[in-house]
Amino acid sequence: MDPGNTFRRSRDLAAPITIFVLAFLVRMAFVVWVAGLGAPPLDDASQYDSLARSLARGGDFTTGAEGFRAHRAPAYPFFLAGVYCLFGGHRAAGQVAQTLIGATTSWMVYILGSRLADRRLGLMAGFASALDPYSIEWAGYLLSEPLCALLTTASTWALLRAREDKGWTGAWGALCGLATLTRPNMAILLPLGLVCLPIWLSGTKRSRAIQCLVACVVFLLTLAPWTLRNYIVLHRWVPVTTMGGTVLWESNNPYVLADPMVQGHALHAVNLPEAEGSRGLSEVDLDAYNFRLALNYLRTHPRDIPRHLGVKFLRVWNLFPQVEPRAFRWIATSIMVVFITLLPLGLWKAWTRCDEMVMPFLIPIVAVTWTALIYWGDARIRAPAQPMTLVVAAYPLVPARKNAART
Repeated sequence: MDPGNTFRRSRDLAAPITIFVLAFLVRMAFVVWVAGLGAPPLDDASQYDSLARSLARGGDFTTGAEGFRAHRAPAYPFFLAGVYCLFGGHRAAGQVAQTLIGATTSWMVYILGSRLADRRLGLMAGFASALDPYSIEWAGYLLSEPLCALLTTASTWALLRAREDKGWTGAWGALCGLATLTRPNMAILLPLGLVCLPIWLSGTKRSRAIQCLVACVVFLLTLAPWTLRNYIVLHRWVPVTTMGGTVLWESNNPYVLADPMVQGHALHAVNLPEAEGSRGLSEVDLDAYNFRLALNYLRTHPRDIPRHLGVKFLRVWNLFPQVEPRAFRWIATSIMVVFITLLPLGLWKAWTRCDEMVMPFLIPIVAVTWTALIYWGDARIRAPAQPMTLVVAAYPLVPARKNAART
């Protein structure tokens, strides 16, 4: 046995294991000393917790006093319900699962970075992901962001592999579907990817067209069981949730733009004056009512749109995040300054070298930015693409690959 090969294999295994363990430990430290192990969940986390507990008991998928049946995407509540079934409904088990998801994502970031350039990029991006304050905070609570980030990262890996192996195109479609079932705004991954697939994939035009069709079919089949369930319980076709129109109205209304504290963000629809006109409406009709309110506002206030879009963009890439505790906030701000500086440099390097390998990484980044411009901007909206942004931000720090694609 060659001692040199043994050393290299040990070194290659040590790096991802170290990143995984580090990511797990820092997330667990946050859970124990900041979030509180087993602490009662608040806001969105409380709804996920309630849904998961109901599902674990064999109950209904309903939220709120209104008993909405499709107000939340299903993937994370079902995942959390599985954790509760295995570990007796302890919230601490859900938080540990979150830290494991975050650690797995950091491990995958190492793999993505190594594939994009070399092991150095993998190490930088992997350790950046392990110590990323945003990812650490999201993993401390029962929120869907860590799972969606993992699925989105896996979809990027599948798309990278699809260039060499056609079978991965279907896997990419399935992972896009699962990400959509976790956070519905990530459905935009599919159309953005389909725009890039003819450029990215190898083979004849016919072969690439077939792969695009396969991705679409697999994506729709992934959504189909939940869409069919929604039709059975709501008697209307609802692909994933009944929140799209409501969220659009909550983030695009005159009251948000008039309040400097919430510009670029959202206000709850039930607290707006127009909520009076929605009383008695069904879950689906309520969403349609709010959707019409949002479209009417955008149509009648076109001059407000550019300013609103600018504020949303600044919020999703905010240098001064609202994270707790305060010391954590300053750390996050310092990292964001470096991150925002390096990300454009990474994009410029890829552009000047015409490096097609960066293309799959850009799809999630564009997806979350587009989502923020449509709805609202904050770090949670950016969460699914955070792993890929870290890889692209580290990209200018390593020498370019010799085989970088040029056109």
